[in-house]
Amino acid sequence: MDSTEQSWVGPRIVAHRGASRDARENTQRAFALALEQGADGIELDVHATRDGVCVVHHDAHLPPEAGEAGARRDAIASLSWAELERRLLPSGDPIPSLASVFELVGARATVYVEVKARGIEAEVVSLLDAYPDVDAAVHAFDHRIPVTIQRLRPATRIGLLSSSYPLSLDSVLGGSGAQTLWQHVDQIDGALVAAVHARGVELMAWTANDIPHARQLAAWGVDGLCTDLPGAMRAALAG
Repeated sequence: MDSTEQSWVGPRIVAHRGASRDARENTQRAFALALEQGADGIELDVHATRDGVCVVHHDAHLPPEAGEAGARRDAIASLSWAELERRLLPSGDPIPSLASVFELVGARATVYVEVKARGIEAEVVSLLDAYPDVDAAVHAFDHRIPVTIQRLRPATRIGLLSSSYPLSLDSVLGGSGAQTLWQHVDQIDGALVAAVHARGVELMAWTANDIPHARQLAAWGVDGLCTDLPGAMRAALAG
């Protein structure tokens, strides 16, 4: 650990889909690079296969395989894990299972799991139970998903994703049990940060890639910056 890491007191640096400016997003390469760059957390997207394996990919459908432009886009939920495991992204990377990411990250960073599909909450809970030593939290745009997961597994930390400025935090957070509000970076000001903190909730800014804006967010006291460039962001804010 160098002196910069030892003295770091800024917001947590969370790698958005890994170090996604340096490698294909949501791949083991991107996650490994994020860890090398000192990310405090890894944010990723999760769907499930037909046979209930949680996999890391943003869209519900796959892109055409490498070298097969124009091929049909299969739905992840229509494929078995055995079928999906053989597929490669256009970058040549395989699509990782969430279990394999948990094994890669271990205790080195927090894994922030954005669940993209309803109906897979039990599968996510089962995986969280299988890796109790991994520091993981769950969030989603569909606020019913993390609330359901926390009901099934009360120890799970959950967050709610928001892309608009809330007129009433009580209407967004009230009764949800959420520990974190994931707020779009352009819909944050100092008053919102203070109001969220007054409710005992953390505020995570996504997706923060502009360094001057990130410095302002840090000055307002956001708890985390979800960014495509974790190494550069950490270095800029530490300087």
